[in-house]
Amino acid sequence: MTNQSEMTDYLQTFVEGMISSGVVQAVISPGSRSTPLALLLHRQEKIETFIEVDERSAAFFALGLSKASQKPVALLCTSGTAAANYYPAICEANASHIPLIILTTDRPHELRQVGAPQAMDQFHLFQSHVKEFIEMAIPEGTKAMLDYAYWQGMRATDTACQTPKGPVHFNFPLREPLLPDLNRPLIAERTTEIFAGKKQLPEEQLIKCVDAWQGKKGVLVVGGSHTIEEAEIFVALAETLNWPIISDPLANITSCGKNSPLIMSYADLFIQEVEMHQRPEIIVRFGMLPISKNTMFWLQSFSETETIIYFVDETGEWQDQLKQTQVAIQAEEQIFAQVITDKITAKTSNSWSNQWIEWQETTEQQLKELEEMNTLNETSASVLVHKKMAPNGQLFVSNSNAIRFIDRFSAHEDSHYQLFGNRGINGIDGIVSTALGMCATKPDAQNVLLIGDLAMYHDMNGLLLAKRYNLPLTIVLLNNNGGGIFSFLSQRQLEAEDFEPIFGTPIDLDFSLVAQLYDAEYVKAESLEQLALLLEATQKYPKFQLIEVVGDRQENVLLYEKVIAGLKEKLGLRKNK
Repeated sequence: MTNQSEMTDYLQTFVEGMISSGVVQAVISPGSRSTPLALLLHRQEKIETFIEVDERSAAFFALGLSKASQKPVALLCTSGTAAANYYPAICEANASHIPLIILTTDRPHELRQVGAPQAMDQFHLFQSHVKEFIEMAIPEGTKAMLDYAYWQGMRATDTACQTPKGPVHFNFPLREPLLPDLNRPLIAERTTEIFAGKKQLPEEQLIKCVDAWQGKKGVLVVGGSHTIEEAEIFVALAETLNWPIISDPLANITSCGKNSPLIMSYADLFIQEVEMHQRPEIIVRFGMLPISKNTMFWLQSFSETETIIYFVDETGEWQDQLKQTQVAIQAEEQIFAQVITDKITAKTSNSWSNQWIEWQETTEQQLKELEEMNTLNETSASVLVHKKMAPNGQLFVSNSNAIRFIDRFSAHEDSHYQLFGNRGINGIDGIVSTALGMCATKPDAQNVLLIGDLAMYHDMNGLLLAKRYNLPLTIVLLNNNGGGIFSFLSQRQLEAEDFEPIFGTPIDLDFSLVAQLYDAEYVKAESLEQLALLLEATQKYPKFQLIEVVGDRQENVLLYEKVIAGLKEKLGLRKNK
């Protein structure tokens, strides 16, 4: 048997292992050292492959595929700095628990540390940002090594999919010649059945929670990313307990189609402005904190003696940045919530929930009275995107201002759709590519990306994926010519000569030319009514287009301050200073 045949058998067997654990998609960035794996993946009928020459875009695209499909996705590149360009997406995958299977190819050991070209150190390249690193052996064709290749592909892929999910990294040292034997059949198609259970609490601990919660004044706080089905379970738990529920936008509570008065979609606006005559006895947190800083400050205000804080953490990673947990529950969130819902027999009195519902309704009325919410600006455009999402549509929301507009100003809607974002590390790099990965999982649905101009600039390379694969993503671009988020932060106090170049960072780009470069349709929205018609059209006829909404950084701040001032007046409060 030749080296070429041995390498082919070894790598094909490894791919079979990945398939056995659920890999059906792969993203490939072309290069020389990765040639054998690239060809074998590309020719594997059970795996759909995407080609993206920019490794950073490729990695975020794979992230989007895995995030939306909830399946492991393979990601392949050549040696050298190609692998280093994966780093931002891998950090995000690790923090947000997305199972990426990273395949980097490398020089063989005899060409390392001897000055050979493109031979940088790839050993533990991604360090603690992956669940596991595997330095694969040099390909051999013996039965023992073929079993090893299959087993590693199957085992580590399954590891990536176990709670807490996350990326794993394989590094493949490969010797030349690099062309595999494309006429060589599989030695034997292999499969391994994997039965895996869910982490659940024993009955006595469940009963202890039920006894402690039912009839008490409580609040549910749901963070992290959740499916529509999981969101429905959280809402059902809130309704069964008669507790208000506060959530992160990515938890999909406001987009799951459940029109419950207990959903506090405006909590970020009112929670620091109200006087609570009744204080919560119980707060139950699920996962990481929501995006709202006002919610975080509110949670920090409770002492251990007045409020018991439960923290449901299915990852077991103790991701409680407030460090207030008095009861830690390590169980699968949706299973735990469903079981508790089924066991609750007594609701909390309406006097508790009614005050929250009144605050929510007061805030809603305040927003309806604002003229700015009926004219085109970045805030009203963001709310409209939320309202115009079709059932079973997909919306990706960029970091910085875009997701905050959705969080602060969007009500719960009857139409259910899935909302995504990259909130593990909260970066603005790779947003376009991740959204396109989302789009590729359901190209016939309505797919929308809400993004700011700086985030768009950071990842314009990703637009090539939309052009190449005919991905019908509608991009709603909030263009305030710079970093609008800093106008809400303490940096706003700086003089213009310091603020503008460092934080305002105007880029002065003509995005109509960007759309032209990548064959996207371009429209500059001139009114809220026009934007509504454009979004309604995407529900039936998805297409690759860029809709630009020209905004103003200061206008966003003034609108937010006007809302808060109006709420203070309506609630009859004067905030203590």
